[in-house]
Amino acid sequence: MSGSRTKILQKIASHGSDVTSVDFFGNSLLVSGSSDKTVRVWRWIAGSGFCQEPFSPLQGHKYGVTCVRVSPKGAVLASASVDGTVILWNLATGEETHVLTQQGSESIRACVFSPNGASIVSSDDSGSICVWGSDKNLKRYMKIHDEAIHTIAFSSDSSILLTACTLGNVRFYAVEDDFEAEISKADCMIDAAHDMGVLSADFCKMIHADPTDNCSLIYTVATCGTDHLIKIWRLFYIPANVDRSRKSRLIPTTPQEHFAGQSTIYSTAVMNASCVQVIAAHGSSVTCVRFNSTGTLLISSSLDKKIKIWNQQGTCLKTLSEHTRYVNCLAVNSDSSVIASGSNDRTVVIWDLTDNLTIDSHITGIRSLLFTLATKASDIPLEFVCPITHEIMKEPVYAEDGFTYERAAIQEWFSREKIVSPMTNMVLSTDELVENGKLKQKIDEYIKSLDLDNFE
Repeated sequence: MSGSRTKILQKIASHGSDVTSVDFFGNSLLVSGSSDKTVRVWRWIAGSGFCQEPFSPLQGHKYGVTCVRVSPKGAVLASASVDGTVILWNLATGEETHVLTQQGSESIRACVFSPNGASIVSSDDSGSICVWGSDKNLKRYMKIHDEAIHTIAFSSDSSILLTACTLGNVRFYAVEDDFEAEISKADCMIDAAHDMGVLSADFCKMIHADPTDNCSLIYTVATCGTDHLIKIWRLFYIPANVDRSRKSRLIPTTPQEHFAGQSTIYSTAVMNASCVQVIAAHGSSVTCVRFNSTGTLLISSSLDKKIKIWNQQGTCLKTLSEHTRYVNCLAVNSDSSVIASGSNDRTVVIWDLTDNLTIDSHITGIRSLLFTLATKASDIPLEFVCPITHEIMKEPVYAEDGFTYERAAIQEWFSREKIVSPMTNMVLSTDELVENGKLKQKIDEYIKSLDLDNFE
């Protein structure tokens, strides 16, 4: 990816003001929201690029749109606004189906669907969130921050909700029951995660289990903010469906306070966190971070007008420069072939991550072995995937922390950091690696069974 310049497939200049939010459904459906009060819906047509649907633009908000999100099944579009409403739209017809009004009519800064489709969560300037059920009725209203909440995110299994505010604080809530139970306090808190405010956060879709107990789950979370930094966190969680009396090396049995640089982390008996990477990412505030669908890449945007593409080692693979003003938002399509970015220059830019697409392409190409395997098998065994790179391993090796990694990836990690586990952040006594021959044999047999031409 680092060898050539990323092509611009298309520049869309239809909005009359700042583009504040973009989102994909699948590979070829794109939605955008703007301070011009409109939501626009685009579909890729080979030979023409992204073209507006006949019913677009959608006009229902009284003030600027702050967030647009497509439901997990792609049938519903949610748009949030400074006018204090979330409007739900039928994506097949553009029809407005529901209007959800924030408690106190506060300006809404973000909205998100839970991946299982059971809930919609919206956040506002008062530091509160509203949780709406699948019946569109208000389920929960919670005041959880002292300042505006600009970012909310769900883990891919819908078990954990993240909220973060302009004071720089992050909160995690276990919501396995889809908010049926009353929530009195956060299950893990990070104070001063970013100096002067958190602007965006995203969960990686890959979830790992601690091999020493097979019950503690490990989530990867990226956050960014006004301090120009991206931080990568591991979130450790004992789910409700396991015996929580079992001890975990990652989660203390009683609430504790510990530090990660200038940040303070408050754990509980079921959830804990650790900062594993701090990336000096941009020359100004980092406005958005997004993992691609396999977690192999992290993409960021900034007030410095740039977009950067990172691997999981924290190495910048590419810097994209086309926007003439602040870049506010990003989205990555399903197979990571295309990025969309929105800016204060009123444009949405479509970037080709493959270096092979043209305006005549059908955006359905599969780009990596991981995606190739996903099309040939219903489920890739997670043990075959390196927890650092999130790619299928060629040379799996054990480290002292009990995890198996791609040899080159863990060697690079050790060469750049003190000898700590990439997954637990615990200090290791040795960087010695042991070949995992049994796993390598299983991976080789799996690849061969899929009848792939090569494994590069």
